[in-house]
Amino acid sequence: MKWWFWFLLGIVIGSVVVAGVAASLVTPVERVSVDYVALISLEGVIAYADSPMAFLTGDVLTPRDVEALVSRVERDMAAKAVVVVINSPGGSAVASEEIYRHLKKLAEKKTLVSYVSEYGASGGYYIALPAKEIIAAPAALTGSVGAVSLLINWEELMTNLGVKAEVFKSGRFKDIGSEWRKMTDEEREVLNSIVKGTADLFVERVRTHRSGKVSDWDDVLTARPYLGVQAFRAGLVDAVGSLDDAVDRARQLAGLPPTTPTRWIRPRAPSLFDLFAGGSSADAMKLTYEVLLMWPLPSYGMKVADSLAKP
Repeated sequence: MKWWFWFLLGIVIGSVVVAGVAASLVTPVERVSVDYVALISLEGVIAYADSPMAFLTGDVLTPRDVEALVSRVERDMAAKAVVVVINSPGGSAVASEEIYRHLKKLAEKKTLVSYVSEYGASGGYYIALPAKEIIAAPAALTGSVGAVSLLINWEELMTNLGVKAEVFKSGRFKDIGSEWRKMTDEEREVLNSIVKGTADLFVERVRTHRSGKVSDWDDVLTARPYLGVQAFRAGLVDAVGSLDDAVDRARQLAGLPPTTPTRWIRPRAPSLFDLFAGGSSADAMKLTYEVLLMWPLPSYGMKVADSLAKP
């Protein structure tokens, strides 16, 4: 065959390959031209990807993941409304605040509805707040407006094992929360002030978004979790229902027809670069060190000891 035949064949094959790669880089969201309701799943314990909490809990909802999903929906003019499907018992207070800010920014540009499917407690409820309305499943654990910090003390156990620790510090609070010795009353006051300050910010957010809706602030501020139906009576959510109900309400609030389709917005698959540059043994050693010396920072973690007995 003539050389030009192979030349033309190479051009055709190369064009097909380039077109295929380009198509794979365009997400389904970006190819949609028909108006739709975007569905975003926010599931897992709220934490940063490299935090000890992520190592211990498995499924993690990170601010970076949420930011990526929110950015994709923000850019898509066809996404006229968004339903965030929340299933989280809470987690890091700092990460919860960052996710809250991402969703608040989204709510300023799109009609946003939060749906609590199973857990929307503590940090899980915190991130639901920016929505125009919050809808919860009847049995979803919701609320738990507060903060908690857990410390474990090994002093008695280590003494029985004959293990002793010596600490060299520059100030009396430098090893506050140490698991190797009993805590002083002064240290308890310091840590309580941190937890209270964290909880106060949470309460401020709830008052901002649920002002005039909460029926009994004294009950809410006990940090108790509610079932979805209880949360509705308490004014923490606007309705009880299913995901379909949340989608229908998003359509109504956005002025969309009842037949407007939905589309799940999925995380992008990791690139080859991400897979090859994903971590190192040094990262693993750093993480192990952080787990062993976990700092007693407060979190919006669900207080499971609170009672569900109240109607």
